Amino acid sequence: MTRPALALADAVPFAAGGLAVAHPRVVTVLLLSFAGLLVSTHSRLLDALDGLPGDRINPARRASPLVRGQVSTVVVAMAAAAAGLAVTIGALLLVPTVTHGLGFAGLVVLRTLQVTARRVTAAPTARAMVRAAQWLADAVVPTLAPAAGVPLGVLAAGGRPGVEAFVLAAGFALGAAVTGATVVGLRDLPIDRLTGRLTTALITGVRLRRPNGFVFPSRYVLLVCAAQAGLLIAVAVVVGLGLADDPGTPTAGHGLAACSALAAALVAAIGLVHLLRSGAPGLDPVQRRPPSPPGAGFTLMNLLACHLAAIAWLLTTPGALPWWTSPPVLVGWALTAAMWVRPR
Repeated sequence: MTRPALALADAVPFAAGGLAVAHPRVVTVLLLSFAGLLVSTHSRLLDALDGLPGDRINPARRASPLVRGQVSTVVVAMAAAAAGLAVTIGALLLVPTVTHGLGFAGLVVLRTLQVTARRVTAAPTARAMVRAAQWLADAVVPTLAPAAGVPLGVLAAGGRPGVEAFVLAAGFALGAAVTGATVVGLRDLPIDRLTGRLTTALITGVRLRRPNGFVFPSRYVLLVCAAQAGLLIAVAVVVGLGLADDPGTPTAGHGLAACSALAAALVAAIGLVHLLRSGAPGLDPVQRRPPSPPGAGFTLMNLLACHLAAIAWLLTTPGALPWWTSPPVLVGWALTAAMWVRPR
């Protein structure tokens, strides 16, 4: 339920923020990474509890230990609360100023309120405006954690986030938005319609196409492609600003990271266009092909593009990156790739 490898990927923006200072400290970066892991764990456990009614009738989710009754809902709720409290209390005690610590606490509070309010607005008697507000919250709030991780990490490490930090944060947010509107929303589309949950796919009129795949209205395609284009622009801006700020000739590592980030973003954009043109048959929940349906690889490329852009950005920071930054990055990517390709 916590998706350990993806939670580790969610922690990267926090760690990148901690590294973007003149003299990063290993303790600070580790604590920020742990905070990112806890924020991700808190969010995924809340989603597991909120989606339990739909998961019980979803054939693709019946293997969940929560659905099968192997884990109590009380235990999951307590674990989610513990993760949220740990982030909140730790940030207020350890972050240099209380104001900066409130940013971490705000992530936990907003996510909790969003999931709690969803139960009220999912009722058929809820007003259309209220349900529209909930759809907007469902689309925006989950993207705040990866987005806010970069500037919050910089502030927690004692630095000041610049333009690159906020542009990179926008890239992470847009990547999460594209994933939510495509892979997540399409796989659960029939169940979301039955349970009354509003998603981007449903609100824009996406419907199943037989024998398999989807019919995508133009407004859905425009919305998703605009978000993907925004991610590509964000990666390009981060890389471009990094090259402009790099004194002298860029190093081989910086040039490789910059070119790889742009290449990954372009490959992801091409993959998304191909997915939409084909009708995304591999994401059809009725015709799902175990162990891992094709068509979702572009989301991993989006994540890779943002991570590589972060590395290119960090290589232009005033202080040289310490030797201990490379092993965690390599291990993190190995775990993420392993969890991505294994049956889910």
